[in-house]
Amino acid sequence: MKFHWIWLLLAGSAVAGQAPSNLIGNVPSRTTVSLDGAWHAIVDPLDNGQGSHFYRDDKPQNKTDRVEYSFDLSPVLNVPGDWNTQRESLIFYEGPVWYRREFNYRKKPGTRVFVHFGAANYRAAAYLNGEKMGEHEGGFTPFDFEVTSLIRERGNFLIIEVNNARRADGVPALRFDWWNYGGITRDVELVEVPEIFVQDYSLQLERGSETEISGWVRLNGAQAGQTISLEIPEVGVKQSFVSDAAGRAKFMFRAKVDRWSPDHPKLYEVVVSSGSDKVTDQIGFRTIEVQGGKLLLNGKPIFLRGISMHEEAPFRDGRAFSAEDAQTLLGWVKELGCNFVRLAHYPHNENEVRLADRMGLLVWSEIPVYWDVDWTNPATLENARAQLRDMIARDHNRAAVILWSVSNETPVKAERLVFLKQLAEEARELDSTRLITSAMNHVDTASEDVRTLSDPLGDVLDVLGLNE
Repeated sequence: MKFHWIWLLLAGSAVAGQAPSNLIGNVPSRTTVSLDGAWHAIVDPLDNGQGSHFYRDDKPQNKTDRVEYSFDLSPVLNVPGDWNTQRESLIFYEGPVWYRREFNYRKKPGTRVFVHFGAANYRAAAYLNGEKMGEHEGGFTPFDFEVTSLIRERGNFLIIEVNNARRADGVPALRFDWWNYGGITRDVELVEVPEIFVQDYSLQLERGSETEISGWVRLNGAQAGQTISLEIPEVGVKQSFVSDAAGRAKFMFRAKVDRWSPDHPKLYEVVVSSGSDKVTDQIGFRTIEVQGGKLLLNGKPIFLRGISMHEEAPFRDGRAFSAEDAQTLLGWVKELGCNFVRLAHYPHNENEVRLADRMGLLVWSEIPVYWDVDWTNPATLENARAQLRDMIARDHNRAAVILWSVSNETPVKAERLVFLKQLAEEARELDSTRLITSAMNHVDTASEDVRTLSDPLGDVLDVLGLNE
């Protein structure tokens, strides 16, 4: 096997023609209404919720009606948050829990409304006012549903069933060595957008270039011929493009920008607009590539000094999710003298990735294809692909992210290689500006002094991770 580069990473178990994602890009810059707070919750260990129509939130109509399960009389769980650390009785619980949040909403003409979940572990089915919006699988990636036709001025009730039971066909599957936190673990928001809006966009320096910026913009609801504007005010860039029949436009132009690095984490205000929609982002420009045995950031060799960490709250039990959690955790990383962090073994919350952008921390971002999964099951592969797409869709404009990882410590066998090769190919197709990696641990020991990394997966990677 010909390997581009070998990197030794300590601690495999961390310290303390493809369809694009349909996620709304850059939710933090949108007009949003928070639905965080106390949600009434029914624990459903016997899985009665579907048959008993919990999603309808039935209430007694008279004194003789018998209602076995009542959201009104059920205790609350805080969102965002895991249920394990909010109630002692749920610390080991794996199964369904039903959440309900009531709210009013002032409707606006010409506005579409989406409900956006930062993450819910692991399987989720969501309903608004008794109507099913959709389902999602995967505990660490965002998802959203359009609710323009379902939402009303008063008396809305949003219900979501979250089930963290481990599954043999899941990603991850039955065995993993981090706590299986259940619940709505990240923010929930209503997102308001115009009828035609900027769904997503991407821009970055061409690999190996100091001045060539390329990318694309994708509109939702647009017909062919829609004008799209891209501005980087600080360097005097103002470009216009016209969308094709799919609402998409590609571009390439020259611009003189200061390049982002750990020592100089320069971010530029970027404005993307079309019609009445305008999205503002903070984006850094840098290149990352391999050359021989070296990793090149902005064309110069860089040595990565870092740690591997889980998404664990620093001063309480449970999942980390807040901006304050991110500041503490990544602050500790910087205090250690690191320029790099591996966010193991799943996509961490967006607060961490955006803060890494501002602090100058290089990031390894990973989907939870962990140890063994059902390699020959098409549904498992599609699940992993969906999580990969949504991880890339959320974070592909963050300069800090230099590595997409497709797996951790997976067994060496033919069906696994076929599975992971497809993920690597898809990652490259979705984002050609970053490097593809995986953490491996299969070695041949020739003697006490010589060990050789022996894994054919290396042939499809740009960077080799070795857990020691």
